[in-house]
Amino acid sequence: TDPLGRAQLLEFLKKEFSAENLSFWEACEELRYGEQSRIADIVESIYQQFLAPGATRWVNIDSKTMERTLEGIKTPHRYVMDDAQMHIYMLMKKDSYPRFLKSELYRNLLAEAVIPPETKKRVFPFMRKQRHSSPSP
Repeated sequence: TDPLGRAQLLEFLKKEFSAENLSFWEACEELRYGEQSRIADIVESIYQQFLAPGATRWVNIDSKTMERTLEGIKTPHRYVMDDAQMHIYMLMKKDSYPRFLKSELYRNLLAEAVIPPETKKRVFPFMRKQRHSSPSP
């Protein structure tokens, strides 16, 4: 959900030659939450960019998922890419994202992060502010 974190993940994926996975996932999100009137156009765009034979940003999904997706796009709807999107999500979750978390790029992102004051630990725990004042017995 963090735009800066997502941008850094995309940069990492570009270096790993797998940026198309995140781009595909984002396109599927646009399909799911975008305008109803654009559904057919978005489905066609996703197909041409990511799934068609010879697509410029082809994503690697298994044959059963591809079969279900290709059958589904014959009658485009908002959730037609769900199986393919979940496949790519799991691929990133199990492979790309853990490598990103170990990368120099991520360490630099953390080093530059602004930590809200309420999450910082106090040096002396006994100096914490009372959350609720209660009457003495």
